Amino acid sequence: MYSEVISGMTLGIGGMFVRVETDISPGLPMLSMVGYLASSVKEAGERVRTAVKNSGFILPASRITVNLSPADIRKDGAIFDLPIAVAILASMQLIHQEKLKDTLILGELGLSGDVKAVDGVLPVVHYAQKNGIRRVILPLDNMDEAGFVDDIEIIGVKWLGDLVGFLEKGEKDNIRYIKTSPYRRKEIFDEREGAAGIEEDMSDICGQESMKRGVMIAAAGFHNILMSGAAGSGKSMIAGRIPGIMPGLTYEECLELTKIYSISGLLRDKDGLIRKRPFRSPHHTATEIALIGGGVVPRPGEVSLADCGILFLDELPEYKKKVIECLRQPMEDRKILISRHHAAYEFPADFMLVAAMNPCPCGHYPDRRLCRCTDREINAYRNKISYPIMDRIDIRLEVKPVEYKDISKTSKGMTSAEMRDKVESARERQLYRYREAGFLFNSRLPQNRLEEFIKLTGEGERLLRNEFEKKKISARGYFRIKKLARTIADINDREDIQAEDVFEAMFFRNISDKGEENDG
Repeated sequence: MYSEVISGMTLGIGGMFVRVETDISPGLPMLSMVGYLASSVKEAGERVRTAVKNSGFILPASRITVNLSPADIRKDGAIFDLPIAVAILASMQLIHQEKLKDTLILGELGLSGDVKAVDGVLPVVHYAQKNGIRRVILPLDNMDEAGFVDDIEIIGVKWLGDLVGFLEKGEKDNIRYIKTSPYRRKEIFDEREGAAGIEEDMSDICGQESMKRGVMIAAAGFHNILMSGAAGSGKSMIAGRIPGIMPGLTYEECLELTKIYSISGLLRDKDGLIRKRPFRSPHHTATEIALIGGGVVPRPGEVSLADCGILFLDELPEYKKKVIECLRQPMEDRKILISRHHAAYEFPADFMLVAAMNPCPCGHYPDRRLCRCTDREINAYRNKISYPIMDRIDIRLEVKPVEYKDISKTSKGMTSAEMRDKVESARERQLYRYREAGFLFNSRLPQNRLEEFIKLTGEGERLLRNEFEKKKISARGYFRIKKLARTIADINDREDIQAEDVFEAMFFRNISDKGEENDG
C-alpha cells in the first residue's frame, strides 16, 4: 500500500518540503531507500527498522520502498527518520492517511524508538507555516525553538509509540501540545534579557577616550572598525566590551539569527531564540570555508554566525591574505551565496567587522628603542590588508600607548551602561528615520537613497568637498564619510549634520595628507 508524509529540510537559512513516499508490495523482504541520499540518510533504514520493532510494531515480510522527493536535491542528516517511520506505519495501515493531512513531521529516531532533537527545525517550520501547513510533529526537545513561529500547532513527542497512539486514538500521555500566536511570541520575546548582558565594563579601560568614542559611534551605526596600535594598548580588551554597548535585537533579527544557529547545531540547551548579538572571534588560522561557509552540504561560516553582531578579527595581518580578501563581498553585499550543482544556498552575513592589528610584526613601532623591524618588514606586514578591504572599513583608529597619568586615575570615564544609553538613543533615531525604508542602521543606507536621508549644512558640504578634492578619497570613501557623519550627528542628538560632525567623521576615517592610504 502507498502512503505519503510531508517532511522538510533546510536550504540556506530557508526551508523546503521533502515528501516521504512509501510503498509496501509483495517481494523479497527488504527496505529500499532512494532519492539522492547522503550516507546519514541511507543509514536511516536500519534505525527505522529497529525503532519500529522496539516500539511494538512488526514490519511485514514484504518489499518496502521509500522515496524522498524531489530526487534532484541531496538529502542529509537524521531529520527524516521519524517521517520515514510514520510513512511505513501508514502503509501498514496502522496510521490512517487522513490523520497526516497538512502535517509536517521531523525528527531523529533512536533504536529504542525514542525521538531525538535535530538541527535546522526553525527554518523548516517557518517555511511550512508560510506555505499552508498548520500542524508540525517534532521532537520534544525542539519545541521551544519551533514555538516562535506564529499561528501553527506544535506537537512534541518523545517516543514513536506515543505518536501512533496520539494520531490514532487521541492519547495525549507524554505528548506536549502548543498553539502558537503573535501574542504568545510577543510575551516571551518581551521578557528577553538585555541584548548583550554587560559583564565587563568599558570603565575598566584606562584612558583611550578616542578609542571609546570610536567604538561607541561604530556600535550606534553598525560601522566597521579597525584599531591599530602598539601591543598592550587595550585593543582586544575594548573589543571584548563592545557587545555590552550594542543596541538590542528586533524580533526579526532574533528570528534570522536563530535560524542560522539552528542550522549550525548551536541552538541546543538554549531557550529557543537567540536574544543577544553574537560576538564571534575566529582564530587567525581559520580557513576560507570556516570563515565564509561551505562544504558538500553548505553550512554557515563565521561571517554568518556573526550576523546582526560582531566579527572580531584580532591580529588581522596574521590571517592568510586569501582569507582576508574573502571578506570583500560579504562586507559589501551582507550575504553569502554558495552555488552547488543542484542548488544555491544563501546565508545572511550582515555583521559589524571589528579588527585589531599591531603596527608591525613585533608590535612596538614607532618606538625604535624596542622595535627591530625593518621598513620592508613593516610595509609587507601592513600591505597584507589590501586597499579594497581598508576602503570598506569606516573607522580606522590609531591607538596610542596608555600614559601613566591615565592608568593612575581613579575616574576612568564613561561606563558601558552610559555608552549604551547613547547608542540606544542614536538607534531610536535611525529606527524612526528608516521606519519605511527596510533597513535599520546608517551604515546600511543604500547609495541611491543617500541624498534622501543625509543632508549636510553648507559648511559641512564645503569641508567634505575640499577634502575630496585635495586628497585621494574614493567614491566609496566619500559615501562612507557621509554615513559616518550621520551617525555622529545621531550620537550628538541632532538631526542636522554640522561641519563638526563631518570633521569628526574624517578624523575617525583617518584620512592622511596623502589620502586614504593603507596605513593601518
